[in-house]
Amino acid sequence: MSLADKIWKNKRVAELEDLVVARLAGIDGRAAWQWFMELDEALTALGEGADRRLAYQMSHPITRR
Repeated sequence: MSLADKIWKNKRVAELEDLVVARLAGIDGRAAWQWFMELDEALTALGEGADRRLAYQMSHPITRR
């Protein structure tokens, strides 16, 4: 969840990404660098829309009753 929250805002945290890569590599046995390449590509693609998403989100503030 932490990684998803960061990428939603296009914030990259190397230590967090390294942790995720290590866990993924431990699960299926592929080399960490292979997971890093795939994850980096996916996170970059997801992060690219952050400005648009955040602007939309800010234009619809939560109103409290």
